[in-house]
This record gives sequence, C-alpha cells and structure tokens, in this order.
Amino acid sequence: MNDAILPLAQVAHAMPGRARLRIADRRGDAAYFASVSKALSAIAGVRAVEVAPMTGSVLIQHSGPLARIGAAAQDARLFVVGEAPQAPREAAEISIDPQIVAALALFAAALWQMSKERVWPPAITLLWYASRLGGVWSLDGDGDNGE
Repeated sequence: MNDAILPLAQVAHAMPGRARLRIADRRGDAAYFASVSKALSAIAGVRAVEVAPMTGSVLIQHSGPLARIGAAAQDARLFVVGEAPQAPREAAEISIDPQIVAALALFAAALWQMSKERVWPPAITLLWYASRLGGVWSLDGDGDNGE
C-alpha cells in the first residue's frame, strides 16, 4: 500500500505522555476507530487509547516519543501522523487618531461637568475644545482646524 492512501492523523494537541490526534477523513467510521483503538493499544509504550468516532478524535496516553507511536501506526497501515496546517493569521490593523481620542475625552469631561450642574463655564468650554479638536467646525471656515 502507498502511504498516500492512508488517512492523515493531525496532531491537535501533544504534551509529554499525552497526545490528541484528529483523523478527519474517517470521522463517523466507528469500525475504523475500533480497529485503531485495538491496534494502538497493542503498541509498546501506549498506556491507554480513547477514540471518539463522531469527532474523529484519538486520545493516546503514552510513554516515550509520539513519533515512535506514529511510525508504528504507519507500519500497521492505520494512519500517517502529520501536523495540523496552521491558518495564516493576519494582524488586524487598527488606526486610532489621537486627536479624535482627545476630542472624545473632552466631550466625556463636558458631560461629567454637566452632571455636576457646572454648565457654564466648565462644560461649555470643554464642548468648545472637543468640537474644535474633533473637526466639527473651525473659526476660519475652511474645515482644516486652523492648520
């Protein structure tokens, strides 16, 4: 048999003495997972095997390296062990304009002043600064905030 026709068992999680494999190609095949459980349990160094055919999961508790167990499983024509492909993660680009943040902070301070019934001059002054900084309007009328 060619290794290409053996199902791929992707390492979902591995730590010393414990590994979880996912065999997506055989998900739902109870007979296959029963044979995997029986065959893996017979491999030296395997302490326990738990299979979940519905999810395609195989949990192996073992001693020694997982690579040795994977090689034995491949020799037994069960599966080929491989790493799960990692989806590329794109960092979200967040652009925060500090001028808008300052305007929002001034607006929040104005609301706080209003809640304390200090409308004139603190709240009105803060609203004035927030509107100018946020670009709501400008004195020269061209909308460039005096720049």
